Amino acid sequence: MIKEFQAFFTLFQQGKQLANAAAWKNHQIKANTIAGLIAAAVVIAGGFGYHITIDDATLQDVGAGVVAIYSLVNTVLTVITSAKVGIKQQ
Repeated sequence: MIKEFQAFFTLFQQGKQLANAAAWKNHQIKANTIAGLIAAAVVIAGGFGYHITIDDATLQDVGAGVVAIYSLVNTVLTVITSAKVGIKQQ
């Protein structure tokens, strides 16, 4: 258990990064895009007389939540539709 914590904290050292950093960056881009779309929808709704009060932090949280749900569903679908990945039987 301590090795896992050491590995986690190693990521914060200069020159270190995740092996699959591209996947994390793609998720971050998706979350920011969703947050931007929600912000645009709020502005458009305001133009039609619907005033929705939402702050930037909430927009980011919603975007990250959508990405997390998408990732979970994508992982489950990948596992259940492939014979090459999943839990190994003993």
